[in-house]
Amino acid sequence: MRKVLAVCATASVLALVSCGSGSSSVSKVEVKPAADEQTAPEVNFKAPLLTEKEEAVTVVEGDGPDIKDGDTIDIQSGLYKTIDGQLTNENFTGATTQMPVDATLKEQMPELYETLLTSQVGDWIAYAAIDGVQQPDGSIAEPAEGARAERLIVIKIADSVGASKPLTQDEVKKLKDDGKLPTVKTGKGDPIITIPEDTEAPEGLVVDVLEEGTGPEATETASANVHYHGVRWEDGKKFDGNFGDDKGFDMKMSGGVIEGWLEGLKGLKEGSKVLLTIPSNMAYGDDASSGRPTGPLVFYVELDKVTESK
Repeated sequence: MRKVLAVCATASVLALVSCGSGSSSVSKVEVKPAADEQTAPEVNFKAPLLTEKEEAVTVVEGDGPDIKDGDTIDIQSGLYKTIDGQLTNENFTGATTQMPVDATLKEQMPELYETLLTSQVGDWIAYAAIDGVQQPDGSIAEPAEGARAERLIVIKIADSVGASKPLTQDEVKKLKDDGKLPTVKTGKGDPIITIPEDTEAPEGLVVDVLEEGTGPEATETASANVHYHGVRWEDGKKFDGNFGDDKGFDMKMSGGVIEGWLEGLKGLKEGSKVLLTIPSNMAYGDDASSGRPTGPLVFYVELDKVTESK
């Protein structure tokens, strides 16, 4: 359920400068936005870009609304090699990509996250990323000491949508009494989640606690092991789940999963069983090109074990 910054490949040629002895800071990146949305910007920097730290710098200021924690921003972006300035992927003129400004981004790209919190819609940001080292088991370790950024991402903040909020218990009860929330049946095999017919998904996060646990509480500093089953609101089809796996799924309440999980499971106790109805901007968004399930999602979650971090 981890998220990555994606850029879409298209056939566009940008003007790049690759000369001299290179540069050492992304603050030297120059971006000249085009006069219309159908034309890519000019991006110039001296290659090689020799930086040994991750940096995210606003290089062009916009005049739109401020970006806040929990927002979902629409971005257009280009990916360049720092060694020679070569453009490898871009979607400056294509459809925007959604990026939640949330705990997961803070964990995975802290410099970009902090810069976004001082940004506005219309800003252009240059972000130098230092990649970790892939291990034999597929995991990613911290970057080697002295490693330099191998890629530069130039990002335009095209738009922003504020975070959805959890519905109150009274609001959840009314929707449930009116038959406007999903139901679930459990037993052998996968749970069966039923989406109410001819009903729009709630705009906010719905936390429908079916059974309250009695164990430790899932605080922001805790870890949890869960079993879960996820379907799309649109058609009720399963897209993910781990019932049948004795080990369960280990997660941290500080990040690494979608915002709807972090908000929906926060405060619940070990042993709780819950149905989460999650709006798209607290899940994977509405961009089908990401390959992830789009639109509102519904999860049945059993909070098997909660461990407070020491």
